[in-house]
Amino acid sequence: MAKQMHWDTPFEYHFDRGLYFHEVAPGLCCGTQPRNPAEVEQLAKRHGINVIVNLQQDKDMQHWGVDFEANQRKCTELGLQLIRKPAIDFDPHSLRKTLPTAVKEVGLAIQQGKRVYVHCTAGLGRAPAVCIGYLYWYGPYLSLHEAYDHLTSIRPCGPKKEAIRGATFDILDDRHFDQFFGLPEDAWAFLNQDDKHRLQQRLYDHWH
Repeated sequence: MAKQMHWDTPFEYHFDRGLYFHEVAPGLCCGTQPRNPAEVEQLAKRHGINVIVNLQQDKDMQHWGVDFEANQRKCTELGLQLIRKPAIDFDPHSLRKTLPTAVKEVGLAIQQGKRVYVHCTAGLGRAPAVCIGYLYWYGPYLSLHEAYDHLTSIRPCGPKKEAIRGATFDILDDRHFDQFFGLPEDAWAFLNQDDKHRLQQRLYDHWH
């Protein structure tokens, strides 16, 4: 995909090059921000996307001159569902807080047979973290490390693994947010199938 899209420096964001994304699981794509309504239409008509999950803050789009309202109108016109779950860029604590509801939305959409496009700005931090969260919480991977390695082998990026592990703690452990930091490094880095079912049920019951 990187060669096809002429991105020979995948760890750098080049706004002028347009969309750069990968299908990291069936029905789940992870990539860069749609810069304009034409790219929203491209996602829908060429790639079959039904749902877009946007993790950007307003200031992220403003910095790049992206007209969010125009993109939103195009989504409405095409019948795409647009979901916003803003997280602060380069802030693992903000990402940790955003992950549960963002991953929940991805999981619900994929369970309904929809194709989902998850993006932040460059698609290197926030968006892949949400996709890894989906793979870990809903997918076949019992280890966070396996889910992480799967995605990063497809899309070169460096999302904050600890934010995903912390969010897993927040959903499944009833202790205070700050108590996560005193746990061993492998705490909540493994889930069995019962853990996954319990996690998903807690997401549906308590995270809105």
